[in-house]
Formats: sequence, C-alpha cells, structure tokens
Amino acid sequence: MSKEDKPIQVVILGTISSLALICVATYIAIAGFNIASTVILVSALSGLAVPAVVYADGAIECVTGVFEMFIEGLVAIFEGIVEIVGSIFG
Repeated sequence: MSKEDKPIQVVILGTISSLALICVATYIAIAGFNIASTVILVSALSGLAVPAVVYADGAIECVTGVFEMFIEGLVAIFEGIVEIVGSIFG
C-alpha cells in the first residue's frame, strides 16, 4: 500500500510507534527491561503491526508491512527534523 493510499492517522501512528520503538530499544540497551519499557515496547510493536495486518492481503505482506511502516516512520521523523532545521536557517 502506497503512502498516498494510507490515511494520515495511520502515517502518524507509524511515526509515533517507530519513535517509541527506537527510544525504548535505546533505554533497554542502557537500563535493561522493566515493566514500563515492556509496556511501551508492546504498544509500539502493536502500533506498527495492527495497521499492517489490516491493510495487507496475505501473510508475506503482513510481515513486510510492519517493516515498511517502521521505515516510513523513520523517514517521517528525519523529514520533520530536516524541515525544522531548514526553516531555522532558510
């Protein structure tokens, strides 16, 4: 499913879930597992997985959809950072 076909809510959910997943992975690497990090980790993974499963047509597309949403979320995060820096200096 292309980015133009997805509702804006799904794109925002993917972006927030990707950011949460990266933050929690960093926190777990530094401080280890605890109940709060586990809850955020499960929420972030389900935020990526549920829309991917809903919009998928088959099993392979479900798996690739999760990775696609994660990468799209990362791109949206960096795109926002570049826009902010560009507006400061532009």
